[in-house]
Amino acid sequence: MAESTAAPPVEASGAGAVEGPRWSSPGLDVAAGRYPLSVERHVMRMADHLVPGVTTVTPHARYYALHALVAAHAEMAGLTVPAAQELLRRAEVVLAAVSFTHRSPAHEWLPHAHGIDALAQRLRSGSVAVAESAVPGKSGYVRNAWGFWGPYAGSETVLGILSPGPMPLSGPGLDVAAVRDGLGELLDLAAEETLRVEDLAPLGDRLCVCAGGGRSDGTWLARLMRGSDAAGAESRSTTRRQTIRLLARVVDTHSVVRFTRDVGHALAFGDFLTTDAVAGDIEVAPAWRGVVLRNYSVGAWRRLWSWLVEQVEGMVQVEELADRFAAELPDVTVAAFLSSLPATRSTAGAPLPAEHTLRLADEPLPLTELRVLAVGARRADELTGRVRDTFLGPRGVELGPEWVARWLDENRPAALRDAARRLVHVLVARSQRVARAKARRRPDGSLWLPTRLHERGGWLYRTSKEGRGDVGLRLGQLSTVLATCGVLRYHDECWSVTGFGRDLVG
Repeated sequence: MAESTAAPPVEASGAGAVEGPRWSSPGLDVAAGRYPLSVERHVMRMADHLVPGVTTVTPHARYYALHALVAAHAEMAGLTVPAAQELLRRAEVVLAAVSFTHRSPAHEWLPHAHGIDALAQRLRSGSVAVAESAVPGKSGYVRNAWGFWGPYAGSETVLGILSPGPMPLSGPGLDVAAVRDGLGELLDLAAEETLRVEDLAPLGDRLCVCAGGGRSDGTWLARLMRGSDAAGAESRSTTRRQTIRLLARVVDTHSVVRFTRDVGHALAFGDFLTTDAVAGDIEVAPAWRGVVLRNYSVGAWRRLWSWLVEQVEGMVQVEELADRFAAELPDVTVAAFLSSLPATRSTAGAPLPAEHTLRLADEPLPLTELRVLAVGARRADELTGRVRDTFLGPRGVELGPEWVARWLDENRPAALRDAARRLVHVLVARSQRVARAKARRRPDGSLWLPTRLHERGGWLYRTSKEGRGDVGLRLGQLSTVLATCGVLRYHDECWSVTGFGRDLVG
């Protein structure tokens, strides 16, 4: 028999009890996870389909170009992986430092350059030691050895800027001359030992994250985003091109102040998508309507669950939580509740902004979001064609619009408060199933259980609060990428399409 590799047991003092075995770390890690009800998957999958090449963490066009520049230089100079890592981090430090000097109230629409907050104290002192700032870790501008390449890597590969590999490698879409002409100065500055902030200020007009429009790297990226992806991905390129054309058309025909809000409203409601000569011809337009409408329901579940978790102070019984939810609702039947909902479509059949209207009302959050869910359930029968298919997604899933419609219909004669109490039990049980399904055994043997709300024998306690933000549809990130490569412009608190953008999208 093979000899055991486990550590020998340790006797407790005076008791003869044992601790062990010792091959794993003890304990349960209950660090909070994301998506506790798992209602977001369809919307996130559709966002990935409709906006390939841009994600919720890629707001800057110039990082695409910077990483392309590093790839081209690393190949030309034969850099090792560690050397390429250092070059990339130093160049990102320079880009953040220059962008810091160029920041003004006119740029409030654009997120800060990556790492700028970590560098702010050094920058305010008047100088930045490049090597020290570029070291990954708590004392540098970033923790990751590859800087901020990780968030952009997938998008850069989709676009053909880079090829898959252990370091940035040139892809079929990379125009070396364009990225060198636009951002080549960054490499010279990255070789400096110290950067003086006052010396960087004059460079902002050409090297800031806001300055890609009209520069060769911005023009290259804009054309690449409108053109073809890497070989074999033409369908994704077509989808992205249609999305860009659709968004540009919305901006051209509507007053757009807050991009995600105002463009989303135009895509979801009214007859614009069917009556506008350009939008009506864009194949992805119905899919956009469906996914924006579905996101209202997803957001309603997230807000409602966040509110429920917030009510758990100390140890709370599930029944008590159910009673708190019921207390926020009117004393009516489900049928009366449904009859009180606002109209959801016009006489011509166009979706009306019922969800938007409900959230503007001064009502308790649980009541508002339950109404939003009921509106989504009604839309399951009202929408048609590709809009409906995209809105519904996978059929029959728990908490989907069809499920909500069935739940409401089955409870029509019942008191709304009683139905709501039963719903709380459904949600708590689902959250626990989702957490267990995501649980993972870590290499050290400990168990990771991603949840904030815990249930033990009918009692609940929480370790932290839940977020309640909407799932990102990448509209805001796409707008800033397009603006920083010259397709869109934000000026005087309003978005517009540039002349170059009109020529580009056709």
